[in-house]
Amino acid sequence: MRSARDSFSDLHALGAEQPLEAGRFLWREGDHGDEVVLLLDGVLDVVLEPTSGEPVILRTLEPGAIVGEFAALDGRGRSAAVRAVTPCRVLRVPAPAFRELVARRHDIVLELFWQQVDRVRSLTGRVTQTHRAAITDSLTGLYNFGFFRDRLGLEVDRARATGDPLSLAVFDIDHFKGYNDRLGHAAGNEALVKVAFAIRSASRRGDVVARYGGEEFVVLLYGARRAEAAAFADQIRSRIEATPFGSPERPERVTVSGGVATLPDDADSAARLFEAADANLYRAKESGRNRVVAGAPPPPGPPPR
Repeated sequence: MRSARDSFSDLHALGAEQPLEAGRFLWREGDHGDEVVLLLDGVLDVVLEPTSGEPVILRTLEPGAIVGEFAALDGRGRSAAVRAVTPCRVLRVPAPAFRELVARRHDIVLELFWQQVDRVRSLTGRVTQTHRAAITDSLTGLYNFGFFRDRLGLEVDRARATGDPLSLAVFDIDHFKGYNDRLGHAAGNEALVKVAFAIRSASRRGDVVARYGGEEFVVLLYGARRAEAAAFADQIRSRIEATPFGSPERPERVTVSGGVATLPDDADSAARLFEAADANLYRAKESGRNRVVAGAPPPPGPPPR
């Protein structure tokens, strides 16, 4: 069976070898696809150059890789730039000769196919990692508030269209500034991670859990009515109260306060739902902390005489 190197070895009779200095470009995005390049030695980067911001490296190529075959086959401009990372030696094959060879050599077509499969898999993995980093909090691994805000808007729209209930629970670590000042930022970060784990592990599979910022956390409970959401929030409160913090030699107690609001009972929009849950959180804090308050706030009393 012929190897990829065997298949591409026939390109040597069609092209010319050429050195390429580190940092030099084979071509830039939009250039005419008049040739295919086989990398013989060195390392090449395939680079996307946006109109603003830093260049993005799409993939890195090692000896044995072919680059530029798509533009050579379809006649369109280059979709990305190619730059030498190290001193390279390349074989430059004119596009017409490459097309003629491919038309009669199915083993080369198959090898090109498998190279594209590898590239797509690699790119998919990198895109997934980048997307995950963009929507999650780096410390706790929960969603960040930007993602949560967008998701809340979508889920509120869905709930209003279907008539399903939807609840929001907001939590805040009690006296966290004092804890952080007393024990240091490392201990404070450890406490945040433990609280995040306690909330995530107690949540249902479809719940959306996020770090709101600082020591605050939010949970979106689709389909949960007020009583169910209040019970969930109190379970979180109890679980965190029972979780050991600090060290065995110097144990610490950490508690949270929570506020719960439900659509449509307590609010009619995403913004008002969050405001209602946040107001209940502050009611819990004002009533002594380590508490959960759910439902609409009481109506204001009569004006003083």
